Amino acid sequence: MNRIKIFNLKKYLNQKAKYVDGLLKKYLPKDKSVVSRAMNYSVLAGGKRLRPLFVMLGAEAAGLKDMKKIEPAICAVEFLHTYSLIHDDLPAMDNDDLRRGKPTSHKKFGESAAILAGDALLTESFNLVAKCSVPPERIVKAIKIFADYSGYKGMIAGQAEDTIEAGKWNKQNVSFCKKKLEFIHIHKTSDLIKASLKLGAVLAGAKENVLNALDKYGHNIGIAFQIADDILDVYADKKLLGKNGSDADNDKLTYLRLYGKEQSETNAKKLIEEAKKSVANFKTNKEILNALADYMITRKF
Repeated sequence: MNRIKIFNLKKYLNQKAKYVDGLLKKYLPKDKSVVSRAMNYSVLAGGKRLRPLFVMLGAEAAGLKDMKKIEPAICAVEFLHTYSLIHDDLPAMDNDDLRRGKPTSHKKFGESAAILAGDALLTESFNLVAKCSVPPERIVKAIKIFADYSGYKGMIAGQAEDTIEAGKWNKQNVSFCKKKLEFIHIHKTSDLIKASLKLGAVLAGAKENVLNALDKYGHNIGIAFQIADDILDVYADKKLLGKNGSDADNDKLTYLRLYGKEQSETNAKKLIEEAKKSVANFKTNKEILNALADYMITRKF
């Protein structure tokens, strides 16, 4: 009698996170300067390592089997993601004291070191993409995608609206707020997920149909991920979240405040179903992509 093998997502995520942690230690600076120590501290503070995983999954979808060719890019997205978190936590932004249950970078090393560590991680992330062992034309295309999605029209645009406009949203009508919220979720969260998927795919030489499918997949799971974050920010155990503040404290515009918990959960589920449809024709890693899509809205932290 044949046994049906059930995919164990938790085990898979743990294995991949361990692999990524090993790579990060390889590419982080080894000197003992305060900036280097702050870089190491923040990058190695923990995390799900989802974005590096998305780089690998994007590459696999394009047929790449040897991840050593793109391991610098796998680290690059975590460097860039960590830079954004360091800067998000600063007093001028969200003013958080804890990140993943540990003192934030500016609390540990001071504001100047934290800002410079974030700057260093951002700069080094592009250097890492350039070090991948693939044809130069793929690297050029990958760097452009990385810059477009993480720059002032991408992730930073979402962060700006989320932070600078905090407290102003309740002076507008509901229709305006919904459009603004969609803009924030797309750019603040979805863009870096799409960048990760497409970065790996482009470095692996993906065709346009694969890139388009990954774009739609990343778009939908990214918004669903942020909806789940908005819900967890209010309802989750703060010890699991590893922080003690909330977006409500900063009077930010969130999905939960506009739609309520039930409608937010319903909308997130619809986005996940759309994400799965976009990769339905994939011949490799479809099961993993589907399981990760579900994980976006079922995680506890």
